[in-house]
Amino acid sequence: MDAVSRSVVGEIREKLALLRRVADEPGAGVVVEAPTGPVEAIPGLPEEVADVFGVVGRLEGTYFRFVRPDEVLGPAAWAARERVDDCPMGDPLTVGRELVSTARVPEMSVYGERVVMDTDDGVVYFLASDDYMWLCRTPDADVEFPELAPGIAAFFNDMVLGPGYVRLVDTVLGPGARVRRDRKGRYADTWLRLLIRAGLLSAEDAERARDDATPA
Repeated sequence: MDAVSRSVVGEIREKLALLRRVADEPGAGVVVEAPTGPVEAIPGLPEEVADVFGVVGRLEGTYFRFVRPDEVLGPAAWAARERVDDCPMGDPLTVGRELVSTARVPEMSVYGERVVMDTDDGVVYFLASDDYMWLCRTPDADVEFPELAPGIAAFFNDMVLGPGYVRLVDTVLGPGARVRRDRKGRYADTWLRLLIRAGLLSAEDAERARDDATPA
């Protein structure tokens, strides 16, 4: 891992330590869990994958859940992973999922949209389900998926733990989700509230309309 990536992983570690302290406050409504057990580097994957998931365990708020994939624990786990050989996107690694509350049991959630990492170049992008299904049915279709970050370290540092979280929400869910309020007048998204309380994202950023919500 180069010096820049090492520095970014260090920032992620510091931010997570801060968020764990803030998340202990009553009513936080988030999960900030440290990983358990070591992660070994996997030949063929970007080196920073092991370093990032060596510090990221489970992160969860109202809209998203980010959990260290079992597949990246080491070469043996990676070799044993379930593969989708006919995936038109090259079977990317899922690094985050949208959480959708069920109408019948609101406190329970099911998975929605996926945020994935290209296992060749490490780019993290939003794999929109409708576009993906269209691509599966029409392999020659001209479909573009919004790129979120050039690598997994940059993604977690900025788009999960920093100001870029605003663009993540806008890209995956639309800006209406970002500004939604609960009955107490607070942001409905508990992760957004956590970042603001920790000083990792400003209230001004949370309110600002983002013209670049869907990058070209």
